[in-house]
Parts: sequence; C-alpha cells; structure tokens
Amino acid sequence: MRSTTKSAGKFEEDRLAIQQELEHRLGKNVSAGELADKIARLLKLLGRKAGTVESVARYLAKELAPWLTRKSYELQRLIKCQPEQLLTLADSALWDEVEQLGIPALVAQKKIRKRITTEQERIRRTKAAKNRYERFRRSHVTTPGSIELHFGEWPDSILLYPFEGLPPSGPCLDDVFHGDHIQMCNGTYSLQSLFGLRRKKLSAAGHGNRRGRKIVYDYHAVLCCMVALLKQTGQAAPWLPDGTRRRIVLAGILLRARQEATPEISDAFAKELGPYLN
Repeated sequence: MRSTTKSAGKFEEDRLAIQQELEHRLGKNVSAGELADKIARLLKLLGRKAGTVESVARYLAKELAPWLTRKSYELQRLIKCQPEQLLTLADSALWDEVEQLGIPALVAQKKIRKRITTEQERIRRTKAAKNRYERFRRSHVTTPGSIELHFGEWPDSILLYPFEGLPPSGPCLDDVFHGDHIQMCNGTYSLQSLFGLRRKKLSAAGHGNRRGRKIVYDYHAVLCCMVALLKQTGQAAPWLPDGTRRRIVLAGILLRARQEATPEISDAFAKELGPYLN
C-alpha cells in the first residue's frame, strides 16, 4: 500500500513538472523590467510632441501587443488535463519545423523520448539505466591496477633505481598519502584504477564522503580495501595472489608512505599492512 502511494505521488510530481514546462513554453510572460525598457524606448522615439493620450496609447498598444501573451481557456484546459500528450505534440511540431528548415545535422539527432505513463515502465527504464551505468564503470577497469604496476615491477633502467635492494615505487598513492581524496572511477588515480578491480570488489571502502554531487574516499577507505583484499590468499585471490609479489608491493607501499605521507597516515599504513609482510 505504501509503495502504491509513493508511486502515485511520484506520478503527480512528474505531471506537475510537465505542466510547468508547458506553461513556460506555451505562455511565456514578459517581465516587468523588459516591458518597462520597451515602453521607454518607444516613448523616446515619439519625442516630446507625441500627440494626444489616445494616439500614444494606440501606438504603444500596436507595438507591445506581439510581446504580450494571454492563454486561452482551451489552452489552459489542455495543459491541466492532457499535459503529456500536449508536450509530445509540441516536441513533434518543433522537429517538423527543423525538418522543413532543412537542417540535416539536427534531424539526424532527432530523438523524442517517450513519456513514462506506468510504474512498470519506470522500473524498466531505471533498471536499464543502472545497467548502462555499470557497463560504463566497468570500462574504466584495467588489470593489473596501478598499485601492482608501480610497486610490483622494477623500472627498466637501473639509473632510475640506483640503490640495490630498494623495492619498486611509483606516484599512484601520493594523493592518498598527502591526505587528499579520490573517487571510485574518475580521475588520474581512482579506487578502481589503483586496484584494477570493479567497484563491487571494493565494497570494503564503504560509502565514502559526499562532496557536492561526487562521492570521494580518503586513506581510510584505501586501507580498508587493502586489508580486506589481503585477507584473501591463494591463487583465487582477486588482488596480489602471488605471495612473493605481494611482499614486494607492500614493502614498496610502506617505503613510499614513509617518504611522502604525513606521520599519521604513514603510521596507519605501517600498522595495517605490516602484519602482511611476513
């Protein structure tokens, strides 16, 4: 019962939004400021000897009539009772005019979205949108991730790594070490690109922190993902399944943390990752 009431309320909200859009498109009113400026310009054109009050009134009425709108009762009734059909008709008329003007680039992009009229259609579209979103997010995942690439492989040139026995390193975690936030998939280094895993495998990061329309993650989230993944061992482990490579990567991370991170963040990485070096 509650779900039905919620669906009915959502349908009424959508209907009201359509009505407001039609009110704006089909009966756009002139603002008081625009009208005042127009009258001032017309009076200046008439000059000081404009004539009688009646002649001035007729002149202003003739010039201002195209600017003023008045919705007929029939139009108001259509907006109130048949807003979905009227909006579809208005969109179709707009594209018919575009086709008559012969603008092929716009005609080729013509796509009139069908209005949602049932709850089943809303559910279907929501599910399809989520699937498209998931496919888009998956396209950002490359394996192996930046952490494994930067901390698991020595550079080709020994000149870049002159100290014998020093583990490989890279800048992919520097933003995290400096206390900055990263996103799940966007940006140069994101959670997905760092680990080379889909977001469902990184659920240990939690819900993150909202900044406007973005969800961001700090070093706590990165550490939570590392610990959760390190607990999974063996060849079936999703991240760093090889024991030797795992120890090399963790040693490089801890060394980089001592070099780049704040004391608080460096200590947190040492405390959480240290036990997995053995």
